Amino acid sequence: MRIFAFETPRAAGLLFALNATTHAIFGVAALAGVSLLTGNEPPLYAYPAAVVAAWLPDVDNPRSRLGNGLSRTKVPVLDVISRPLSWALRITSFTLFRTVGHRTLTHSLLGVALFAVLISPVAPLSPELFLALLTGYISHLFADALNMRGVPLMWPVKWTFRLLPRGVKSGGVTELLVAFVVAVAAGFEVYALHLAGAFSSGVL
Repeated sequence: MRIFAFETPRAAGLLFALNATTHAIFGVAALAGVSLLTGNEPPLYAYPAAVVAAWLPDVDNPRSRLGNGLSRTKVPVLDVISRPLSWALRITSFTLFRTVGHRTLTHSLLGVALFAVLISPVAPLSPELFLALLTGYISHLFADALNMRGVPLMWPVKWTFRLLPRGVKSGGVTELLVAFVVAVAAGFEVYALHLAGAFSSGVL
């Protein structure tokens, strides 16, 4: 997502926050949808993992949710523990931005393959977590394929893939509408996975 020079810092921050929220919603919806199709009920910790993975492709942007490092907390001990990871994210973001630029490698099929290899040690330990991470990552590319810029799936080949001819403007009213529809769908999916059986059995 591009931030133009005439935008105020506050407007830019709101735009990035909206973008991050949209990707988080898509991450949850994707995980719940895949779980319904495969007939598996994901553990609850898989959902925040899918959200974080849905933010990861934008780590190539130093102003993104993860590219800017982890947010400070009110607990000093947690800040000390998270500081190395925060700096690692910032260094990675700066390096990617300076070498390949934003929305290139991390938004491609090559990026998906590299991410799958990177998290492959998780698969034998927790297949559910592996699925959540991979699904969340891919959901980011799907969401970006809906907007005006599209995604360079075949990078480094300069070809942009879009799911819609004109695409959805990032940060616009249409994005809000799309995010709302996907959030409703995600709500129904999570209900079907975790709550429908409990209600039908009379537990709730």
